[in-house]
Amino acid sequence: MDAKGRADCETYLHRIGRTGRFGKNGIAINLVDSDKSMEICRAIENHFKKTIKELNADNTEEIEKIGT
Repeated sequence: MDAKGRADCETYLHRIGRTGRFGKNGIAINLVDSDKSMEICRAIENHFKKTIKELNADNTEEIEKIGT
């Protein structure tokens, strides 16, 4: 989980890369609690040309499916 919202895209990639080591799958979760955090997520999406999926924190069923 990333709770600090790093603005440096390469640092972000390095940190989330630790979720899937040695050919295994991993999940990275970003905690977004402000407009600034959302701006950082959008900048990361734009930099890597990848979509970061948004999850509704109130939807426990959707959250429970993450690890399956």
